[in-house]
Formats: sequence, C-alpha cells, structure tokens
Amino acid sequence: MNNCFQVTKTLPKSAWQNVVIKENDEPLVEVLETDRIKIVNMFGSNYNPIYFVRKTIAEKLIEVSCELPDNINLVLIEGYRTLKNQEDSWNKLFDKIKLENPDLSKDQIEDRVKMVIARPNPLANHHCGGAVDVTLCYKNGEMLDIGTSYPSEPASIEIQNKYPMECSGLSSTQIENRKILRDAMTEAGFVWYPGEWWHYCYGDRMWAVYTNRTECFYGPADL
Repeated sequence: MNNCFQVTKTLPKSAWQNVVIKENDEPLVEVLETDRIKIVNMFGSNYNPIYFVRKTIAEKLIEVSCELPDNINLVLIEGYRTLKNQEDSWNKLFDKIKLENPDLSKDQIEDRVKMVIARPNPLANHHCGGAVDVTLCYKNGEMLDIGTSYPSEPASIEIQNKYPMECSGLSSTQIENRKILRDAMTEAGFVWYPGEWWHYCYGDRMWAVYTNRTECFYGPADL
C-alpha cells in the first residue's frame, strides 16, 4: 500500500513557497502508448501537449494502468509542460474569461484563471515533470463519464472538486468513475489535487504540500 495521509482541501499557492527542493536529477522520459495506456490530445490543434515525465512517474503510470479493471485504460492527457506551454495555457484562458466577462478586473480574471491553470511564474507544477493530467477510457476508446470536461471552466469548480466525491451535482456513475481513477493513482503513490479531478503528482512541491512534507525532489526540469 502506497497510500499516505493527504490534505483534502485546496491550499493557497503560497504554501508551496516554503518547500525545499532537493533535486535528484532524475531524467525526463517519453511516455509511450501501451495496451493499457492511451495518449489523447484534448487541447485541439493550437496546443501541442508533451508526453514526457520523470522516469519514476512513467513507471508509476504503468503500475496504475495494470491495476485498473480489465475493461478500462488509463488516458494520459499531459505530463511535462514547458514554460511557454504554461504561458500559452494561462493566456488563452485569461483572454477567454476576459471576453466573456468584460466587467471583471484584471485581478478578478486572474483569480478565476488560477482556479484551473497555475500561474507560469515563479514555478508551475507541470514544469517539474512530476505532474500528470489523466482520465480513463474503455477498451473501445470511449471516455468514462467523470462529470465535467477537461479542463473545466471555473464555474464548474465548486461541483467538480468538492470533497468528498459524493457531492451534489454528480451522478452515482460519475462518482464511481472518479473513485476508480483516484484509487488506482493513490495506490501507486500519487497525490490528487483537490482543485482538479484530473491532476495528480508525485515528488514535486505540490506533492510535498499535500502530504505535509517540507522537502521534495523534483524541481524545474528541461528537455
């Protein structure tokens, strides 16, 4: 059993700043599709996700995929993210919210954006190579119903992230599907982020914060 104590409420980004990074220099490796791991671009043609992660993360994803029910596969949406990709994601959602809500101030828009996407600077979680966005699909490629889309709009955050998973707004099927994903990921040692049903991490600052650690071993990484 790799499960460990986990904080179950969303913590402020400021909590990460006191985590000491003791980089272990583990390399980034490419995640390749297998019979149990599928790779899907959910961003469209204007964004190119990267399917590299730290070596241990790649091994853990294989472990997760093998523990899932026989008729269900693990879907990797994104792993490592360059600073440019992080900035592009931030700017795209910022512009979208600004267009749809012209009366909001810059600070109000940023507050809504960071509910879904981490601010690019000083250090975004995906830039360390220990974070992955994942979901599930059936053997025939059909996605399991998780309750909200990826990535969800800020208006959906209260429903999609409320702990426990048995919250209003989700059907029993959606709750069970989330539980299948969470159980498999946490059994392999990943930490789940209460702010996003799809985001799991290991070895980085978020992992440290949500498991009450003061140190982590994955810092900024470069391909």
